[in-house]
Amino acid sequence: MKDEQRERQEIKRASFDESDPEYSLLVPEKQRAIKAINQKLRITPAELASTSELSINKSSYWLNKIAGETGAKLEVANDGTIFYQFAPGFTNVYRKRGMLKAALLLGAFLFNLLYWVVRVSFGVALVLSVMIIVVIFVALITLAIAAIFGDSGGDAGGFDLGGGFFDLSYLVDIFDWNYSPSHSHYSNSLPSARRDQYADYVEARPRGNFFLETFSFLFGDGKPNSNLQEIRWQKIAKVIKENGGVVSAEQLAPYLDGDMSDSGMIMNALAQFNGHPQVTESGFIVYVFPDFLSAVEELVLPRPEPYLEEAEWRFSNFSVDSQTFVLILAVLNFLGSWWLFKHIATINLLSHIAGLIDVLLTYSIVLLVIPAVRAIVLAILNSRIDMRNQKRKAAFEQVNKPMGEVLKELHEAREIRGQLLEGLHSDKRIVYSSDKELLEQEFEEL
Repeated sequence: MKDEQRERQEIKRASFDESDPEYSLLVPEKQRAIKAINQKLRITPAELASTSELSINKSSYWLNKIAGETGAKLEVANDGTIFYQFAPGFTNVYRKRGMLKAALLLGAFLFNLLYWVVRVSFGVALVLSVMIIVVIFVALITLAIAAIFGDSGGDAGGFDLGGGFFDLSYLVDIFDWNYSPSHSHYSNSLPSARRDQYADYVEARPRGNFFLETFSFLFGDGKPNSNLQEIRWQKIAKVIKENGGVVSAEQLAPYLDGDMSDSGMIMNALAQFNGHPQVTESGFIVYVFPDFLSAVEELVLPRPEPYLEEAEWRFSNFSVDSQTFVLILAVLNFLGSWWLFKHIATINLLSHIAGLIDVLLTYSIVLLVIPAVRAIVLAILNSRIDMRNQKRKAAFEQVNKPMGEVLKELHEAREIRGQLLEGLHSDKRIVYSSDKELLEQEFEEL
């Protein structure tokens, strides 16, 4: 008895995923079964058991499994014996599937790698952009200082870079805003204390780093309610079951849109659970789900399932501090690239790299415009989600503490359920019993 239970457990563990026959090839019992089948392509479970030295249970299991995976045929002999007929080279099926699976796995790996590169590339581009801007500024300032303190015999207020004139006073001309020493506190790296804090944060969340945070800052992290429909139907099914298979629209509203006028959502629920509407004596419409019909307590209304609450869109799943740092860096990148763009015509050195500056400015604008537009769109979407949640909450409160017409409708729904159950039971009377003669039972019916 224990051996049979152990065999069943081993078979259950060995089955793995029915859609993944290649993985189960690693099971020694399956390898032995395939080897035995190869020796005799027309075989029965008993013959496989004797050839492979497997138990009859395991032989039958693996024979059926391998036959299903390789497309074997069943043949019946004139004495009633059932044979499994395998085609020559049937193991090639596993080889072909394995090659296809390897190609799919490689494709998935390359796709994930490419997706990761794309995600990281935005952060890399931001860092490179800031570094290029810093290098250009350092070069300009270095040349300006060299011209001021050098003995060139020219004007000490600037220097000539092939016809263009650069002066340190140009640094005050970013949007004509006043320059103050506090700007020197901004840099393309975090201060030491913040850096340690950021390192701890990345260590605590190994999947989070600056490059992925930059992608999240731009495009977010996906839908927050991807499994909303699944949760919706689970809650509705639980409500229908707890109410014995007959519910009102008010009882379904907390899991739909909380709007009684939206009959389309209720129709979807009827289609999902094979229900139909029915009118009560007072003219209320209730919804009957025959598959859920059951007897429940008549005097006590079940407590309703908590209403369906949608999660709001988040700007990013990373911390506010990390997103703030990306924003600061993006703003500095924009200011720096805008300053360089503004002085292409006045500084000859910049005119030689005008194309690069255009690219830097374009990227800096994209880095700010996309998150800004996304934030506005998310605010609109979240306001709609909040409205739907409020409607569901109001509908839930109405059913949680029913009064007046709602309470009357709920009681009449229970009456309908009772009538339906009574009809079901009346149809299940005994018409034949083996302990009585058939003629006797026919007279009893008369």
